[in-house]
Amino acid sequence: MLISESRVERLVVHRVGNPARGEPLQLSHKAIGVDEAVSALILDGYLKGIVSDKKKYQFFHETDLNLNELYHYTRQFFRGDVDLLEVSQRIAKHLFARSQHPNIAAGDLLVILFSGLGEADSPQRALGVFKAEIQEDFLTIVESGEVFDISHASGINPRLIDKGALILENGPLLYAVDRQGHEAKFWLDDFLQAMRVPDTSSSSKLVAEVMEQISEEIEDPLAQVRFKDEVMTLCKTVPEVSPRQMGSMAERYVEPEQIGRLFDSAAENYGFALESDVRLPAQGMARRLEKSWSKVGVGNGISLLLPSDLSLQNVQTVKGDNGELQITLRLLQKQ
Repeated sequence: MLISESRVERLVVHRVGNPARGEPLQLSHKAIGVDEAVSALILDGYLKGIVSDKKKYQFFHETDLNLNELYHYTRQFFRGDVDLLEVSQRIAKHLFARSQHPNIAAGDLLVILFSGLGEADSPQRALGVFKAEIQEDFLTIVESGEVFDISHASGINPRLIDKGALILENGPLLYAVDRQGHEAKFWLDDFLQAMRVPDTSSSSKLVAEVMEQISEEIEDPLAQVRFKDEVMTLCKTVPEVSPRQMGSMAERYVEPEQIGRLFDSAAENYGFALESDVRLPAQGMARRLEKSWSKVGVGNGISLLLPSDLSLQNVQTVKGDNGELQITLRLLQKQ
C-alpha cells in the first residue's frame, strides 16, 4: 500500500465513554479541515504507523458480511449514501455500545478521511478510525520578550496509536492495531469484527510455535530428539513445507487430537487459521526452530543447551540411595 501521495481531506472528533461506568457519548456535529502542520502529523503518525502487512486484517461475519456494522457503515459512506459526519457518528455510537468491558477506557475518537492511497493510476480513499485513550504530557517553551518560560500541556501523540483501523475503499481489507489488546480484545473482536490476514512470516511463526509445543509434549527425551531431527532434516532438504506435512510427521509421536488442539489454540492466539496445504518457506522454518530447539530435556526436570552440531543419542539415569542423581549422556557429532 503506497501512502506517499496521501492527503487528509477532513476529520471528525467524538468523545466516547464507557456506559458501564456512566460515562457519556459526546458527538461532534461538524466535520473539520486541518492545516498543513496537523495534516503532516496525522500522515506521519497515524497513517504510517498503521499501514503494515503485519497489521492487515479483513472484516468478517458469521453469516453475512453486510451484517458487520463497521463494514456496512463504511460501504454506505464510500457509495455516497451518507457523508463523513453521519458515518462518523454511526461509528461512534457503535463503539459506545461495544465499550461495556470494565477495562475499556474513555477516549477521543478521530474519524479521518484520507485520499490518494495506493497506486498513482488508481488511487483510493480510506477511513481512519483512531481512538486515543492516553493523554501524553508535554513541556512547551514560551518566549516573551527576552524571557523564556516553560509551561505544561497534555494531548494526543499521533505517533503512538492506542487503537486504530484504516478501512480501505476497495474491498473488505483493513489495517488495524490495538496497543492495549492484552486487557480487552473488544477493538478487534467486538468493534471491528476483523480477522488477521496471514502473511508468510506470521504463518511460519505459528507453525513453528506449534512444533515447539508438540516437542514439549513428548516425554521421552530420545523420542523428542528424533522428532526434532526429523523436522529439521525435512526443513533443510525441501524448499517448502505445509502444516499438513508437519502435523503428519508429529502424529508418530503424539495423538492427532492433541496436534489439532495445539493448532486450534495457536489460531485463536494469532487471530487467523491456516489452510492445511498452504506452502511455507522451509529454510525460514528451520531457522526459527533452530533457535528454540537447542534446549533438550533429559528427564528429571533437567534441560541442556546443545550446539546445533551435536545430537543426543542416549540418556542413562542412576539414582543413588543418598539422593544422588547420576546422568550419563551419549552425544553424536553431526556431519
